[in-house]
Amino acid sequence: MKDAVLEQILEDLKDNDPNIKQLAAKALLQQPGVEKIISEILDHSDHPTSSIIYEQIYEAQGDYSSIFRTAMDNSDPRIRGIAVRYLFRKGSFEKADGIQWLKDPDPYVRRRVLGYLAWVGDCTSLEEVIPLASRDTNPLVRRDALKLIAIWGKKTDTGTVLPLLEDSDHRVRTQAILTLRRITGEDFGEPMGSSGDEQEWIAAKWQGWWEIIKEEG
Repeated sequence: MKDAVLEQILEDLKDNDPNIKQLAAKALLQQPGVEKIISEILDHSDHPTSSIIYEQIYEAQGDYSSIFRTAMDNSDPRIRGIAVRYLFRKGSFEKADGIQWLKDPDPYVRRRVLGYLAWVGDCTSLEEVIPLASRDTNPLVRRDALKLIAIWGKKTDTGTVLPLLEDSDHRVRTQAILTLRRITGEDFGEPMGSSGDEQEWIAAKWQGWWEIIKEEG
């Protein structure tokens, strides 16, 4: 009888109606040895089916960390983003994982990883985060990397942050100023809500101050 139920579930997962797929995925979670079964199904299912399955197991009781760790190889960035969140929620997000996933091709995933690295609280990952502030192609990733530098960085990181005062994106420039204030204790003006000219003036003050510091150092 159990085999017949499972066969019907597998058949319903192939249905074109997403509601039927969803009901089948819920029923699947009630089956014994479900983790192995789900892994096998995900290996061969199409994108609509796998998306529904991931959504269902995300909300399910139990720990499916092994499945979501495998999901980090999924071609869909939305699924990878959900996987990172699930692993963090289950306490299965490690610093080494985060550093690897900072290379994810999707900026949404990289930003999510940066956020969770901050919550993990391991400042040794800063060495991997700093290059993102200047090299990442997405301005929001650059900004979020600067936020992490503000939390864990030191005054010696000033030289890394200063070039971002001239970033092409105003959000990055603003965060660069906020980060410099945090890691140095100096303050040359409030960047939030300032005009372009005002930000240029603030940036010039920071650059001038740093030149003096280097000469004195």
